[in-house]
Amino acid sequence: MRSILLFFCLLGTLSCTNQQKEANNATENAIPAALKPSAEKHPILKVDKPVVSLGRLVEGDSVFHTFNFKNTGNLPLKIISVNASCGCTTPKWSTEVIQPGKKGFIRVKFDSKGKEGKLQKTITAYCNTLPAENRMAFKVEVVPKK
Repeated sequence: MRSILLFFCLLGTLSCTNQQKEANNATENAIPAALKPSAEKHPILKVDKPVVSLGRLVEGDSVFHTFNFKNTGNLPLKIISVNASCGCTTPKWSTEVIQPGKKGFIRVKFDSKGKEGKLQKTITAYCNTLPAENRMAFKVEVVPKK
């Protein structure tokens, strides 16, 4: 019985590792050759406020927040995709290439329907940066409807 449990734990770990490699490969394949980063030349996604508090919200309400960022690197920045930690958060972002020194945005909508309590949601932007994953987050407290 123990060996069966150990087998499934190991299988699950290997499966997760493979999914991460596939996500990294997809990001790498989506970057045009002219925008591929190197140790010497790469974009840097610098978010003004990477973690923000959105305060209190009544369950069922929605709130928007815009994460503004600047490319402080020396190569144009391309956002390949943006994922949120749950389906209650929907991201939209700058789709154009952000030149060095220029600004862009990632705008998120949080829908509190079915949520309650103090929450933190993470947004991950996959870009041609080193590393490819750029994280930001917001905190919110959802109070029940009266």
